[in-house]
Amino acid sequence: MAVFDVLPSNFFSVLVSTNREIYVEALLLLHQMFQFELNIKVDDYISALISLQEDKDFMPEEDDEITEGSLTFSGKARLILGRFIKTGWVEKEFLDGSFIEIITPQHYAIPVMKLLGELGNGGAQEYNSLVFATYSALKQAESDHTDQMYEAVLSAKTNTEQLQYQLRSLYHGIRSYLRGIEKQSGINDLLQNHFESYKKMSDQIYHPIKTMDSIHRYMIPIQNLLMDVLGNAALMQTMFDRAMTVKKYEHPEEAQGDIVTAINYVLDAYQSVGGIITEIDRKHSAYTKSSIEKIRYLMTADQTIKGKLAQLLKSYAANDATQQENIGAIMERNINVNRQEFFDGKSLYHKSVRSRRIDTTPLEVDSSEKLSNDLMSDMMEQIKKGYPISRVCAYVDKLFAHRNSEITSENIRIDEDSDFILLLLAVLRANDPEVTYTVELADGTMEQNGYRIPRMIIRKKEELHHVE
Repeated sequence: MAVFDVLPSNFFSVLVSTNREIYVEALLLLHQMFQFELNIKVDDYISALISLQEDKDFMPEEDDEITEGSLTFSGKARLILGRFIKTGWVEKEFLDGSFIEIITPQHYAIPVMKLLGELGNGGAQEYNSLVFATYSALKQAESDHTDQMYEAVLSAKTNTEQLQYQLRSLYHGIRSYLRGIEKQSGINDLLQNHFESYKKMSDQIYHPIKTMDSIHRYMIPIQNLLMDVLGNAALMQTMFDRAMTVKKYEHPEEAQGDIVTAINYVLDAYQSVGGIITEIDRKHSAYTKSSIEKIRYLMTADQTIKGKLAQLLKSYAANDATQQENIGAIMERNINVNRQEFFDGKSLYHKSVRSRRIDTTPLEVDSSEKLSNDLMSDMMEQIKKGYPISRVCAYVDKLFAHRNSEITSENIRIDEDSDFILLLLAVLRANDPEVTYTVELADGTMEQNGYRIPRMIIRKKEELHHVE
């Protein structure tokens, strides 16, 4: 079915009108009243519209019927409501058994009004525990209510579709923030974008996915539950019979195919969701790194005359011909540029000539053990100066910020080279008397964000003494 077989041909005309801002606010007001009132009275909506347009300039449309003296606030509000009726957003009817006029939003207009509200709020939606809800529904149906397994599978498919949608939206949302860094040239804009817009999106979607609703924790149990359902012929027959009772299918084969397709969709989705999470983590790390680097660059940008002149020239190159003429005129009025040349001793030089390589006896390298030890000692001293024991201990304390007494390699997050160096130094200096922790090394290594680290357990000393 085509879209405009459902929508009127002039449905979106209110969004391209000169009064589009007023129309959108009126639609958002209607959607807000729809959420709290079952029957929206015309008089209540008109009163709310009058308050809404007190500081707005409403211009009547060409086909509006206007009489002399009708362009009062109340008259404009009724013109707005009439425009929504003409374009198919709402209908006006009488409440059953009375002469009270009510507004009925069209079924296809309700999701569009909801979308306009979400766009106006920045598109940020709170993340629901979709993975845990899927697992809980399947687990409860398997253990206590096998007759409702059909509903549990449908719920799992719906939740998985929503999960895929939110993960992909989050991925492309981070990409848009990452592209926006290139366009922003002010520190305040970058800080506001990072600590307000991006942080809000991250707190509402990214953080819950990584902590509250751990996908990797429930992914395998969900797949095992669905595989058990597919392998249980009696349970599958119960689901087929249950599906036929809802009068959704005309033939049992349709119900069987729909149920199997739903189960396979969930299984396939959880096979690929790990890769999506990995890509989201990469984009999140790339955005954080790029944002911080751009802020550092702008804070340390050259503020000398040379640096300011470079900024002027960059602005000149980025504008069109008209703006370039204006910038050039300003520079001519305010900047005196002269060409200056001078002659000094460094001006007299000979062009360097490449020498040919000849075969000679190589110089002897001192490979004594004493020299190796001295070089190693010098290198360690340089590392200690850049990474003193206090900095190493502070890094380990930071690892315990959200842990009680111990932390394993799987829970250690490494974002950059300095984290990797501090972790290795923490292991090397674990036996120093001034450190506040102990390290227990295990067999093997593992990879964290591209860095390979040993498997280990880090414990606080005071917690260890308390146990003893």
